[in-house]
Amino acid sequence: MEIDSKKLIGNFVNSIKDTLKLGSRSVVGVDVGLSAVKVAEIEGNKETKEYKLISYASVPLPEGAIIEDEIQDEEVIVEALKQALLRAKVSSDNICLGISGPNTVARRLQLAGGSDEEIEDQVIWEAEQYLPFEIEESAVSFYTMGENEGGGVDVLVAAAKNTVIQQYKAIFEKAELRLKILDLGIISLINVFELVMGAKLDEPNQSYLLIDLGAQKTEFIIYKNNMIVFSKEIQVGGVMITEEIQRQMGVNYYEAEDLKITGDENGNLPEEILEIIDDVIEAFFSEIKKTIDFYVSSTSDESLVGCYVTGGSALIPGIIEGLEALLGVDVGILNPFEAIGYNEKKFDEEKINEIAYRGVSVLGLAMREL
Repeated sequence: MEIDSKKLIGNFVNSIKDTLKLGSRSVVGVDVGLSAVKVAEIEGNKETKEYKLISYASVPLPEGAIIEDEIQDEEVIVEALKQALLRAKVSSDNICLGISGPNTVARRLQLAGGSDEEIEDQVIWEAEQYLPFEIEESAVSFYTMGENEGGGVDVLVAAAKNTVIQQYKAIFEKAELRLKILDLGIISLINVFELVMGAKLDEPNQSYLLIDLGAQKTEFIIYKNNMIVFSKEIQVGGVMITEEIQRQMGVNYYEAEDLKITGDENGNLPEEILEIIDDVIEAFFSEIKKTIDFYVSSTSDESLVGCYVTGGSALIPGIIEGLEALLGVDVGILNPFEAIGYNEKKFDEEKINEIAYRGVSVLGLAMREL
C-alpha cells in the first residue's frame, strides 16, 4: 500500500499544534441537513459577546442523499462539503459539526451532586435508564449547569450513537478535514437564541418556546431559567408539504418546493396549494398542541411568555399566525443578525434573509471555539 508522506507529515504537525495549543482556536461550523450542506465561519469574542459573520455557503443535496437522518451516499456528502468550503473561502480546517435525529439525545437531569467523579457516575447510571440505544454503543458528555432549588445540581447531558459519529468522522477524513467538535443541533440553536435574547432570559420563572421547523422534522425546545428544560423532536416537517404537492400536482421535487414558498409565476399561491399546506399545517399544529399539553401536565409549568421560530419551513404561509392562535403568546422569527454583525458589501439583503431563516444552527456551531 502506497504511503502518502505529505498527509502523514501534515497529521503529525497538526497533532503537535493540538498538543501545544498552537494555531487558530476558531472553528468552521458545518450543518449537514436533509436538503443542503451549510458552512459558516464567525469571528467573535465570548467575553464581550461580539460576533461577526465572516463567511457562509450552502450547497444543495440531491433528493435521497440523506433519508431519516441516515446517510445514503457518502460521496455526494463529501463533494457537497468540499464545494461549500471552497465557496465560503474559510480560513480554518477545524470543523464543528452539528448532528441530530433519533440517534442523538439531549436532556436535562437533576442529580444529587457531589464531586466531578460522583456526578459522572450519576450521569452514566441515569443515561442507562433513558437512552433509546445502548450506552456501551454511544458517546456521552455532560455539562454541570449549577445548583437547583432542591439542593442538587442541574446537568445537561448529550449522547450520540458511536456508529453515527464514526460515519461522519469517515466523511470528514475523506474531505481531508479535522472534525474537532461534535455538537448537537439543539445546542447550536440555543447558542444563537441566548445571544439574541440577552438579558430577557434572566427573568426568573418565564419560559420561552423555540421551534426549528426543518424539512423532515421539527425541534421543540422549552427554555427556562437559563437552561433547556424540555425538548422533543416532532416528526413533521416542510418536506411533507413538498411531497404532497408532488403527488397531487404531478411536478418534481424542486418545482414543488418553489410552489410551496413562492407560488405561481405571479407570486400567488393557487387554491389547491393552499389546501395542501393547510392540511399539513393542521397536522403540525396538532403535534405541537399534544407536546405542549404533555409538558404542562407533567410539570405544571404554565409560564410560557413567548415563542420564536426558525428554519426554512417558517416561511410557509400561515405558520406564525397559526402558532399565535394556538399558543396565546407572541410568536416571532429568531433573527440571528440582531446580535451578529456582517459585512454589508459581502452579504446582500437577500443572502442575509436566507441565512436568518435557514442558517441559524450552523451559525451556532461556528460560535464555538477550541
